[in-house]
Parts: sequence; structure tokens; C-alpha cells
Amino acid sequence: MHNMLHNPLSPHTHSDVDSTGRGKWLGLLGLVIALVVLAGCGNMREQPKIHKPFDPSPTFGQSARVPLPQAVAVSSDKLDEHLYYGTINGELATTYPIEVTEATLLRGQKLFNSFCTPCHGYAGYGDGIVAWEGFPSQPNLLAPASYHSEELRAAPAGRFIQAMVNGKNAMYSFAGRIEAEDRWAIAAYIQTLQFSQNAEAANLPPAMQDELAGLGGEAKEATRVNVSQ
Repeated sequence: MHNMLHNPLSPHTHSDVDSTGRGKWLGLLGLVIALVVLAGCGNMREQPKIHKPFDPSPTFGQSARVPLPQAVAVSSDKLDEHLYYGTINGELATTYPIEVTEATLLRGQKLFNSFCTPCHGYAGYGDGIVAWEGFPSQPNLLAPASYHSEELRAAPAGRFIQAMVNGKNAMYSFAGRIEAEDRWAIAAYIQTLQFSQNAEAANLPPAMQDELAGLGGEAKEATRVNVSQ
């Protein structure tokens, strides 16, 4: 029995056949993979190349793409303190580093509606949907601020920039989400909201005063008609 087990002429067992067949298939698979890899390397070696950074490229115009305007080099510092941080010599800025036009305010309104209204609400009273849903639930975190508090009405524009750059209370930083010029557009719109909610009619242009007077007359007439009915 002992000799039979070690006899090279004895029949192979089923497991011996399986392992041999599996080995052949694995070897064949390895050969196919090697051929594919070698063929790919040959194609890469022979394909057209652009050797210099500014050689013409059919895709991008040149082989090295021109950096986007908002691209910032790794480890570089934002040298424009006023623009990026909302401060001048470490003090909160009261002036704007960009020109504030109607287009600026419209841009600020669009971005404010996108990023700020969930917490602060469309009119800026801190009554956005997030606040209505009970956020923040932790007692140590403050609710979204109202821009119409006496403190924030007196705050310089740089304070809103600082909040967007560094975050405030439960609000995280938007520095990586909103570009520097757009942050100032939002700040300008916030201050416009503050003015709109506390403006006196005497400070408005004459045409707007006349329009308001007309609206007041229409409201009085509507009230008189409703009472008479």
C-alpha cells in the first residue's frame, strides 16, 4: 500500500487533475494580461507627444493649461488683506475694495439667496428654514443672527467678511465656497437689506417718495371701500 501511494505510474486523484487544470488556466490568463500590457506600452511609446509646456495642443490650445483666475498656488499667502480678510491693518474695514454697483448688489442678492437664506432668511432676520426646524439644537450654540439687531446694523462691512472667511458660532467658513469678490457682493447686499428695513421715507429719492405716497393713498382708499361695505 505504501509503495502504491508513491508509485509515479499510479492514477492521478481528482484533486490532482483540478489543480493541474487550474494552473494551466492561470498561466494562460497571465500570458494574456502580459500581452495586453505590452501592447499598451507600445502604443503609448509611439503615440504623439507634446514635449514643451507651451507647445500647441488641439485640446487646450497649448500643452500647459493657463491657470484659472481664482486659482491659488499651494502655500501662497493672500496678500490683499482688505479684499480677502475684510481688514485693514488688522482692523475691520468700513470701505469696499470693489466698486459697488447695481450689478454688484444683484450678484450679492443671488448669492445671499443661495448660501445665506437657509439660516438667516430672505429678509435677514435669522428666521430661515433651518432656524424654523430648530437648529441649532445644542444649548451652547447660538441661533442664526438677525442682521437688523442694533449691533449688526452698526457693524462695518468687514465684520460680515470675517464671518464668511472664518465662520461664526455654528456657521462654518465659506472661504472655500465663495470667492473673495463675491463675499463683498454679499456684504453689500446685507447692508442694503439693513437699510431697506430701517429706511426713512425722507431719505429716499423724490421719485420713490412720490411712489410711496401713491401707494399710501391706494391703501387708504382700499380701507375706506372695505369699511363702507
